[in-house]
Amino acid sequence: MAEWVLYGMMGIPLICGVLALLTKHDRLRNVIVALSAVAVAAGGLALVWESLQSSTPGKIWSLTAPVQAGWIGSGLELVIIAIIFGVALKIRNFWIALFGVIQFALALAVNFLPAHEGETELVLFRIDDLTRIMLLVTSLVGATILIFAIGYMKEHAKHAPPTAGSNGRFFFYFISFVGFMIGLVCSNHLSFFSFFWEATTFCSYALIGQDGGEARRVNAVRALFINSFGGVLLLGGIFLLKWNTGGESFEAILANKSITLLPAVLLCVAAFTKSALFPFQSWLLGAMVAPTPVSAMLHAATMVKAGVYLVMRITPGFYNERAMMVVAFAGALSFVGGALLAGTQSNAKKVLAYSTISNLGLVVACAGIDSPLAYAAGLAIITFHAISKGLLFLCVGRIEQKIGSRDIEDMDGLIFKMPFTTCVALLGMMSMLLPPFGMLLSKWLAIEATIRSPFLLVFMVLGSALTVFFWAKWIGRMQNTGYHEHMHKEDISLAMRIAMSLLAVMILGTGLTTMLIFGKVFVPMTHSVFDSVPNANWQALSEPGTFSAVVIFAAVGAGLLIYYFVFWRRFRKENIRLPFLCGENIEIDNVDEDTDVRSYDFHSVCGKVEHCVFSSFYFHGIISEKLVTMCLNWAAWLIIVVLIGNSIMATR
Repeated sequence: MAEWVLYGMMGIPLICGVLALLTKHDRLRNVIVALSAVAVAAGGLALVWESLQSSTPGKIWSLTAPVQAGWIGSGLELVIIAIIFGVALKIRNFWIALFGVIQFALALAVNFLPAHEGETELVLFRIDDLTRIMLLVTSLVGATILIFAIGYMKEHAKHAPPTAGSNGRFFFYFISFVGFMIGLVCSNHLSFFSFFWEATTFCSYALIGQDGGEARRVNAVRALFINSFGGVLLLGGIFLLKWNTGGESFEAILANKSITLLPAVLLCVAAFTKSALFPFQSWLLGAMVAPTPVSAMLHAATMVKAGVYLVMRITPGFYNERAMMVVAFAGALSFVGGALLAGTQSNAKKVLAYSTISNLGLVVACAGIDSPLAYAAGLAIITFHAISKGLLFLCVGRIEQKIGSRDIEDMDGLIFKMPFTTCVALLGMMSMLLPPFGMLLSKWLAIEATIRSPFLLVFMVLGSALTVFFWAKWIGRMQNTGYHEHMHKEDISLAMRIAMSLLAVMILGTGLTTMLIFGKVFVPMTHSVFDSVPNANWQALSEPGTFSAVVIFAAVGAGLLIYYFVFWRRFRKENIRLPFLCGENIEIDNVDEDTDVRSYDFHSVCGKVEHCVFSSFYFHGIISEKLVTMCLNWAAWLIIVVLIGNSIMATR
């Protein structure tokens, strides 16, 4: 039964995508997209359930096939590489074409290397605890983003540039994207894994360039270039793995740790490109030009999550402690660098992009620390970050459509104009840094796991502090009353409202059950990866002296009630006062009748009109994004060189 559900999970999105492409009627296309979202969500839950029912005692479900089936994966792999090579020729990009030639040669070479003698069956797909986590993230969060896209793209089509592709084209790639990601996380045979890896690369290229135009074309090509480079590293690692072991699966890495360090390191660096860690972050920042559902899917449910999934999958196969520590520092660098640069931005999408880079860096750091506590923290960050970041991108997309700007400074008093969107956005932001939500607990566990590495601990503490800084600024700006004395009923489509509400419910649900999820899900998962798990690591989750999530939520709820009765009940138009700036304030009516006005004009000496604008602090003139990025990129390249060099020396 489970194998048929798996086939459906990979095939149905592709079929629905083709139907959406061929359909000329918008309403029928919307029905197809909605049905695909339901199928993805239901299929993900069913696959997790069926795999648990039919799995071995170690909770591992496998789909085996005759050894000849490996050629199917190899054929699909060559086809997708050829398609990307054709795109490179069309856009006349030498480097992408060169990467395609190298990938094609490596893929062919892998097939002609000798395999294990006497091997009659291959494990093509494998579902374990890590796969189940990724399946739930991809299917549930991905399904809500699909629903949101129905309402978003209807509105987007009204304002899209003339160069934009059709909505049919968009949904073809968008729905297929989810199916390819599901295939990726379930793949055990690396030829199938490589096919799905390249398929997600191609889909991201097509979706980033959806609206056409020079800027979108440049950023789409950049994404294809960087991820094609990652594809070369991936196939290089697969080639060395089969050369050394005769195997072509993730089990071959874990079963031959002493001779698979270099292949594993190459796969790890390939994962850095996919997850947009420094120095490969530019493609994810450029992806902001795509329609917002694309950004949400890239950050929350697919693409970048594929990279950290690969890191979490292979780092237990690193037998070299020095290599593990270098991986941890690579992640920590992105954690701090992403958080620092997020604090310098007022572009909401750019803040979210740097935040994603930061959090994915933290996941990689947790994987490199090589302790059960850090591994559990990494799993939790993947899960909780997907839900919160998915919601935040959807909210920013809706806000941008409504006010025509994604600048945080333009969100002043937004709670009065878009109360529903603002409230769920605030919930998403608070879930990233406040108790009892899982992100805070995950970072706390990551900090505790680095307690024996003071230098790494500094990175963890600094990155966490910077995270609080940029989220708190944004929260404060959106709650600012400005000149708005009345809340307006928000006009929002049903599809958007349903999608954002579902993610908000997921955030509240996981927040209420954070400790339960850690104790029942993430802790047992570490037992399947690590031979021994010191009980002392889990005292914070089990000792009677710790706070329960219910108590923390009750305290937060009490604070909100006090805030309501003390402030909102007393809020009146006459209580709105302009700030005194050592001059005579000009009446609002004399400045501008537009309620969006953010200037606080006043008369100074001799009746001169002075203009003053309040804004948040972004380190302008203090921190240069270009300079900091350059320094971080050089440091990241140095770490990668050390990582690869160390693995070469260790295998001699």
